[in-house]
This record gives sequence, C-alpha cells and structure tokens, in this order.
Amino acid sequence: MRIRLLAAVALAALASAAHAQVAADDPAPGEEVVITGQRASQQRAITAKRDALGVLDVAAADEIGRLPDRNVAEVIEHLPGVGVTYDQGEGRYVSIRGVPSYLNNYTLNGLEIGNPDGATRSLPLDIVSGQLLNRVEIAKVKTADMDGQGIGGVVNLVTQTAFDFKESFSLAASGKAGKQQLNDKVPVQGDVSVAKRFGADEQFGVTLGASYSNRDFVSEGFYPDNWRPDARFARGGVPDNVKYTEYSLDRKRIGATGSFDWHPSDTQSFFVRGVYSKFTEDEVRPRYRLDFATAALAGTPAFVLNANGLTGTVAGTPSSQTGTPGTGPERREDLRLDYKSKYLATGMAGGSTELGALKLDYEGAYSRNQTLDRYPIWQFRCNTGPVNFDFSDKVYSAAPVTECTADQMQFRQYTKFHQLNTEKIWQSKIDAKYDLGGGSLLQFGAKYRNTDRDFDQDNPTYVRATPTANRFTLGQYGLGGPGICVQPNSADTSQCYNNSPTFNIPALQAFTATNLGGPLMPIDPAATLLANTTADFKLTEDVGAAYAMAILRFGALTVTPGVRYEHTKLDVTGFQLTGTSVTPAARTNRYGDWLPSLLVNVRPSGNTVFRLAYSRSLGRPEYSNLSPGGSIDTVNGAVSLGNVDLKPYRADNYDATAEWYFARGAVLSAGVFYKKVANPIFSATTVLRNTVYQGVSYATLAITQPLNADRGDIAGIEAQYQQQFNFLPGLLSGFGIQLTGTLTESTLTLPDGRSSTFPNQSKYLYGAELFYQKGPVEASIAYHNTGHALLAIGTPSYNDQYNDDLRRLDAKASVALLRNVQIFFEAQNLTDEPTRQYQAGNPDWLIQNERYGRTFYGGVSVKF
Repeated sequence: MRIRLLAAVALAALASAAHAQVAADDPAPGEEVVITGQRASQQRAITAKRDALGVLDVAAADEIGRLPDRNVAEVIEHLPGVGVTYDQGEGRYVSIRGVPSYLNNYTLNGLEIGNPDGATRSLPLDIVSGQLLNRVEIAKVKTADMDGQGIGGVVNLVTQTAFDFKESFSLAASGKAGKQQLNDKVPVQGDVSVAKRFGADEQFGVTLGASYSNRDFVSEGFYPDNWRPDARFARGGVPDNVKYTEYSLDRKRIGATGSFDWHPSDTQSFFVRGVYSKFTEDEVRPRYRLDFATAALAGTPAFVLNANGLTGTVAGTPSSQTGTPGTGPERREDLRLDYKSKYLATGMAGGSTELGALKLDYEGAYSRNQTLDRYPIWQFRCNTGPVNFDFSDKVYSAAPVTECTADQMQFRQYTKFHQLNTEKIWQSKIDAKYDLGGGSLLQFGAKYRNTDRDFDQDNPTYVRATPTANRFTLGQYGLGGPGICVQPNSADTSQCYNNSPTFNIPALQAFTATNLGGPLMPIDPAATLLANTTADFKLTEDVGAAYAMAILRFGALTVTPGVRYEHTKLDVTGFQLTGTSVTPAARTNRYGDWLPSLLVNVRPSGNTVFRLAYSRSLGRPEYSNLSPGGSIDTVNGAVSLGNVDLKPYRADNYDATAEWYFARGAVLSAGVFYKKVANPIFSATTVLRNTVYQGVSYATLAITQPLNADRGDIAGIEAQYQQQFNFLPGLLSGFGIQLTGTLTESTLTLPDGRSSTFPNQSKYLYGAELFYQKGPVEASIAYHNTGHALLAIGTPSYNDQYNDDLRRLDAKASVALLRNVQIFFEAQNLTDEPTRQYQAGNPDWLIQNERYGRTFYGGVSVKF
C-alpha cells in the first residue's frame, strides 16, 4: 500500500508539472552550444534514456570516470534501482530492482557475455574495468528482440568504436597512484585508448585500448557465527565462537579491447571486435578462532554468565606443552593461501546491410571464460584453559586468560582445494527491420546460443595421524610465526584482537611438501573421494529463439507489441557417490517459453515521456543446482543431489514511468514496477518412508535437492533527479546535483510455509551526488546507501543471514592544466565504512565486520 501511494503521488506530480515548463537551457535559433566534460557525458546518458523504447539507464564514457569507481559494478551503483554486493571493499555483484544477480542478464554489445565465476550465473562485474567502455546500459524493460533471460534487467557493456568520436583521431590515457590507510602499499592504475578513422572517406576505423590496475591491500575482519537463541544473554542469543583475521590481498586487472569497422557505403557496414579481461588475486589469510560458547559448553557449569547477560567466564584445562588435548574452550589457527584467476575473452564479427526499406543486422560471437581457484588450508588446534568474554560492544571480545603457545597447537587437518571452471559460448543472431514510414517499422529475427561448461573440483583432505605418537605441533618443527594485531572496528580503531601464534609460511610449506601423505599427514580417503567427485559436472545449454515485433508511431503515441519464443535444451552429466562407488549420471531437460511484451510510450511534449509496459522474462536456474551429481548414503538413508528438472523462474513484469526533461542535461523521473515471479528455487528435504531408491530399500530416506516453490512478488518505486544549476550566477552555475532513490518490497513463500524477501533485495537504495564543472575545474562527491538485504535463507529461520546497510562516501576533483591535460585527486570510502553481515534479522547478531580503510589517489589524464 505504501508503494502504491508513493507511486500515485510521484506520477501525479510529474504529470501536472510536465506541461508547465519548457527546456530552460535550450539554445536560441542558430546558436551553437559546445558542452564538454561532465555535462556532455550527462547529456548523452540522459538523451539515451529519453529516446529508449523501454526503461533504460545509462552511464556514459566520461561519466564512468567522474567518480573513483574501480569497476563496472561500482559505476552502475549510482543508477536508480541498482544494488551492489561488495567483496573486500570492492563492488562485485549487482541486483536490479530487488532481483538477485543470477537472475539478471549480462551482455557485451547486445550478445551474452557468459560468466567465468564458478557454477553461478552471476557475473562478477569487478572483473571488468569501466575505463575502456563507451557506456554501460541497464535495460529494466525489455522488448522482444532482447534475450528472455533477465528478470531484473540486462547489464549491457558497450565498447568503443572509432565512429563514436567527433574527430578522426582520438587518444585518451590516464594513470594514477595512491595510498591506503591500512598498509604502506601503493595501488596503481592506468589505461590508454586510441581511435583512428582513415581512408578517402574515413570509411575505416580502428580502436585499441588497454588497462591495468594493481591493488595490494589488507582488510581487518571479525567473523563470529552460528548464533542461536538463548534468553540468558542480553542480545537474546549467543554465537559459538569469535573469529578474526587480517587478510593480505594483491588484486590485479588487465584488460584490452579492439575494434575494426568498415563502412563502405551509407547502406553497408562491417565490424570485428574483441574484449579480454583478466582478474587475479593472491590472498594470505591467517585466521584466529576460539570456540568458547558452543551449545556443548554453554549448558555446563563451566560456563558462567554474569547477571548483566553480557560478561562471563568459561573454565577449562589447557593442552599440554606437547599438544595433548585439554578440556573446555577450543582454539584454532587456520591458514589459507588463496590464488584465484578469472578471465573472459570474447570475439565478435558482424555487419549491417540496407536494401531499400529493409535493414539486416547480423553478428556472431565466440566467448571463452575461465576461473581457476586454488588454495591450501592448514588447521591447528589447542585447548586454551579459562576464557573471559564481554558482549558489551557489537564487535565483542573473547580471549583466553593465557593464550596457547606454538607447542600447544596440534595439527588437525590439511586440504588442498583446486577448482577449474571453463565456459565456451558460440552464438549468432540476425535482426531484420522493415521501415513502414513515419518512424514505424516491423522487426523480426532469430538467435542461437550454445554454451558448454566444464566444472572440475578437487579437494584432497589430510588429517592427523591415528597413532598418537605421530601427532605433531606448530612448535615441534618450528612452524609458528609472529603475532599480529587485528583492528576490525572502524568505530574504535584502538580495539586490538591479538592473533598469536600465527605461521612461518615458508617453513610450513616445506614441511608439508616433505610429509604430505606420510605418517604425520595421512590422507582421509572417504572425505577426499566425496570432495573430488560430487561437485563435478559437464553441462551443455542450447537456446534457440525467434521473435517478431513492431514499433508503431501515431504522433505522440508509440506502441511496441512483440512476442519472443525461446527453446532451451539442457544436457548435464554429474557424478553420484554411493559408498566408494562413483557413477556418472546423465540427465536432459527441454522447455519452451512464449515471452510476450507490450510497451506504450506517450510523448505529449518534447520534454515529457510517459511509459507503460508489460513483459515476460526468464531466470534460468544456477548451474550448480542443475547437476544430477551428489552423494547417496545407504547407511544413514540420506541423499543429496542436484535437479536438472528444475523449471526456470518466470516473471510477468509491469512498469509505469513518467520522465520530465525540464532542462538540457536535466531529468526528473519516477516509476513503479511490479513483478510476479513463478517457480522460485529452494533447497528442500523430502522424507520418504518404507521406500525403494535405486534398488535399495529404506525404512526412512531423506532426499535433499533444489526444488521449485510456488511464487513470489516484487514491487517498488524508483525516482531520479539530475540538474546542473546553470541558471545561478557566476561560479555558482557550475554546481549540479543528482539524486536517486528506490523503495522495494518483496514476498517469497518458502518451502516451510514462512514468508521472506528475495535474497539480495534491499528495501531502500538511495544516493546523492553533488558535482561541479566550471572552466578548468571539475569535482564530485557522492554518497550511496545500499539497505540491508537477505543474503541466505537458513533452517530454522534464526539461521537466515543478512547484509547490513552499506554507506559509501567517495570524492573526486580535477583541474585542467592545459586544454587536453588534467590532474586529479580521488578519495574512496572516506568514512572508513566496513561491510557487515548479521544473522536472524538481528543486527546485534554480527557474523561479519570487515574493515578496509580509506584509499587516496592522485593522477593525470590526457585526451587528444
């Protein structure tokens, strides 16, 4: 009801004001107005939004550089209705209008880009630098010529061509270096692009670009988990443990683009384009963990909680100096050395031919995407003896009275994780447009996509020796390292969590290489077999599509009816583990979808647009859910499998927007949207009694696999206001402002009958940017809030996990020293905002508080 009321008020206000004013910044007849910098970028983006058939938001090339955004995810976060999930202080996944990232579509110049990131359909947009793009488009309402995938919308990355520039030769380059608050490393970033048109009639065009960034940084994190209700505690519950770590990361990005275009005539054009982007990350993660309040401890006399419900003590006896276990709280020290690389590479070719009133556009593309993720994990344990805890602060404390030494830390487990995911995509499409005159046309076309995905995961596990005599400690072989002080609390940076002892990493690696698989570190065959087989799968997904649509213009009214048909064919092979037997399991699925759409645009004046739209869209299941592989435990009567028969999410989308372009480069818009989503997917357990499964009889059998539920709903209102105050006198005319806001509500009925919101759906998204352009000076400061959102659904409900509100304040300023040379200064995360996660909808049940500090850059850019 609240959304409907706000929508009615906003639309009525726009409708009444739309006819009252004209564009105040229009030039007089014959007057030429030259606009550069931020204003030119804003005007291009607004013009694209105004001229679109559907609901479209655009970040244009110059606008991408207006703020210190590190990647495409952070670029589009400033657009209305876009929420971003951050990882290690950088934007990664985007949700559009409250729809999870994996249900959106991601395209490059209109063709699906695929995804290198494991077994998900969520494209990690931190892999792509925005500096080499012409623009980024967010299409929230789709026409029939667009792919059916994308319930929230489509993120389309548009690369540069030589014909995008006014001059026949263009060169742009920038470089910057910085300083980070939490370490002494110097992050660097640089990019260069060159575009040239040549030939007698400038019919040929070449564009080349490259980018590089290296960010070596640390994050300070606090990660308790497994909260459970307990009325004795002031917070209404207690976690199992306290965990904290200082991650040291080195992230690199390398990107390249190229385009060759040939326009032999006004009716013919051809192109060849390519994009390559690679993201690598090296990460060192020593982690402290203290299990002081597990259910097994908290219910014993050894656990003493004071009357305030906040402080207390846990009794115990420490491990011996040779690692013999004690009793009570258990302390762990883990080390993970993570190397991850992701790359995407796409080559495409196509052209356009006009034959009188008929225009044909045709193109094809091949993409190869890959992710390699590998890391070893070592785990050592001890019993600390008595532990004191204090829950007075949200970032609480728990520490042993006497910390374990290296001689008390006994080896427990070593695993060596290796995951390789490779995706290959062939696709082609053809579009035909027939001009009916008067701006109307008929359009029809077809598309085919073939995707092959190979997912291989190995995770051999080595454990402590069964003979006690072969067990060893950190101190026994000189494997311990110096302690570190972890400071994860932005509100109190003096709050130090001591992590000691850590590891002597070179010594630990050498010791492991010598002893792995031997009597000190024997392999666990059962755990290794399970980890090395059940996650693997091979998948082929073929999608064939055809569509027809029309754009019919009747003066101020434009009607765009259309229908698209997509047929999806899946062939998936996984591996089922029964005891020690591994069996390939091959399954297929076929389904077809009719996707109608109807868009109505009304333009009562040159600066006012009203849009009404209906469309149907798809969200195909995650790849990991489709594999028929898994485990079959005949002893305990438990089966865990994927489900290739899952139906895709199917959504009916309704939109109404009003847009008022009341001045050059200005917009005031408001819109409402509603999505009725069928077939949401959840993991569910079905219990069968007195049944036979694969030839084996069971008195009770529990089968856990993803299943389709009934439906869900998403509704919201979004608004945008942008204007430069050029009507003000003198220097004040350089100021401008951009405001965005989105209110979203959703309902999802879970398999257990309770209601929830959609994962990653923030109720409130809003941002404000104050910018300035006058003469040689450009500046911008931006604030953005991504409201709390459900992260993962748990069972029971108190295991639900949430992202907390994330508020960022960033700034950038530049001065033109010469006509084509600028120096600039950037500041990221000025408020030292951490990312927080919590459990059970209770912000006091903190499960993550990760701090990254502030980052500052200085640099120079040139354009010719």
